[in-house]
Amino acid sequence: MSKELNNSIGFKINQTANKINQDLNNLLKKYNIGLEQRLTLEIIKEDKNITQSKITSILKKDKTTISRALNSLEKKGFIKKEENKDDKRVKFINITSKAYEVLEKTDLLVKEFRNNLANKLEDKDIDTLFKILNKLNT
Repeated sequence: MSKELNNSIGFKINQTANKINQDLNNLLKKYNIGLEQRLTLEIIKEDKNITQSKITSILKKDKTTISRALNSLEKKGFIKKEENKDDKRVKFINITSKAYEVLEKTDLLVKEFRNNLANKLEDKDIDTLFKILNKLNT
């Protein structure tokens, strides 16, 4: 691997994110849900009148990717799309009881994973990391 690539901030961030996602996806596999899908369900759970556009904005993903993810969640029975009575072009996304169940079953697993990850760093390092990532994200 070239020194330029190895010293690239974007490459290191992507490499780290991929490793974290891979590890968590392996833990979630037995629940028939992936990390991105679970994260999407967490977001939907917090906002009762959320739309695909808002999810797209929160996750900073393109519309097609989110549409595909929502269709997959709907096929699995984790979400329902409901038409907005005021605007037929807009659909509200709501999670189902099946989604609540899988979120509950995986809650401790995800919390432990996040805590184990955070425990590798000191609090001041986490603060610094978040500041740096927020700078890069704007």
